Amino acid sequence: MFRKLVRKTPLAWLQLTHNKVRFIVALSGIAFADILMFVQMGFEGALYDSAMKPYRELIQADLAIASTQFQNLISTPSFQRDRLYQTLAHPQVKSVSPLYIRTYARAIGIEGCLSWDFK
Repeated sequence: MFRKLVRKTPLAWLQLTHNKVRFIVALSGIAFADILMFVQMGFEGALYDSAMKPYRELIQADLAIASTQFQNLISTPSFQRDRLYQTLAHPQVKSVSPLYIRTYARAIGIEGCLSWDFK
């Protein structure tokens, strides 16, 4: 029944295609918004990759878990040790080891002064 109703009165389609220029402008506006959205998603992915790059270069691991509040190396938030134990409980995980990154920039006010502690 719904298909018969749509076939008889394609009102929305007629309104869209009545003015061809307006229809093309509306489609191009939607396409431009989609492109901007995909560009933003690309920037987000690049930001995440650049934030995790120092970790990837430091350690050789199959899996690295970071805090959900992680933003950059200068202000590293604490990470719950329970997450490490949960990861270790998985049958395919052989070992876990935390990587502590302590910054002296907070204490002495110098940007970019990092200390890497392996425990």
